[in-house]
Amino acid sequence: MQRSEISFPYPALAGWRWPAVVFTGRRPGPKLAVIAGIHVNETSSIEAVIRLQRLIRPEDLSGEIRIIPVVNLPAVPHRSQYICPIDGKNINFSFPGRPDGTFSEQLAWALLDDWARDADCFIDLHGGDLCENVAHFTVAQQIGDEAFDRRNVEIAACFDAELIVRLAPSHLEKPGRSCTGRATRRQHAAFAEAGRIGIIEERNVEFHLNGVLRVAQLLGMITSAPPKSRAPVFVDEYLWIPAPHDGFYRYHVNPGQKVEQGQVLAVAENTYGDRLGDVRAPVSGYILWSLTHAFVMKDSFVMGLGKPAA
Repeated sequence: MQRSEISFPYPALAGWRWPAVVFTGRRPGPKLAVIAGIHVNETSSIEAVIRLQRLIRPEDLSGEIRIIPVVNLPAVPHRSQYICPIDGKNINFSFPGRPDGTFSEQLAWALLDDWARDADCFIDLHGGDLCENVAHFTVAQQIGDEAFDRRNVEIAACFDAELIVRLAPSHLEKPGRSCTGRATRRQHAAFAEAGRIGIIEERNVEFHLNGVLRVAQLLGMITSAPPKSRAPVFVDEYLWIPAPHDGFYRYHVNPGQKVEQGQVLAVAENTYGDRLGDVRAPVSGYILWSLTHAFVMKDSFVMGLGKPAA
């Protein structure tokens, strides 16, 4: 095991150093890159990466595992949700990034082009910011190439997910998640979500940790990993559901739940208790995540909904 602090040769990243770990196996093999902490309050995923470091034994490993436990270092002292305080951007939707961009864009570029350029698989762990409750799901970016897409789904299925979201090739046309950025380079990635309200919970930590171990097993890096307990449901559209009013929201559904078109997902009230309106499911599908905080501003997103294939 080699611990270090790494830096990247891009002007916006000057002066920043990221704690990182590299495990080199006793036998040659694939390279696996694992990150967490793009959103620093998603602590179950960060805890999973910390535990992963305790589990890896070089004598049992073929190849190399690289780890950056916390990507969004500027957010740590502020407990900033979603964004990087330096440029106000969400790193999560900045990939593949730009070498001449802002801090978030240069960091996204550095992760893919410098740190993980030669990685056989890139794993990005997420889930459950301070005001969120997130289902156990993974995202597999599709590019329209049958063999590539099948492999990305196979990697996503290593996690014991309730749902697997297959993103359409149209997502490649604009900045997006790390798995989308990798797909623009025809490189494989896993993107996993699980957690709630910024706390460490065992079931969510295990989802992330065991998923990484199964990916390593799939790649032939380790010989065994914990078994899965369920078969996922596949969805092919990721819908973001906005709040219709400024209000105090009462949520009627839970992450992972199946809902029908027109079903009431949440109710908005004012602080007198008057009903302002309903959030209804635009299509039938499955709840990917929901806010947990009652106060929501109009047009901000209250839920994610996965629509199954027709």
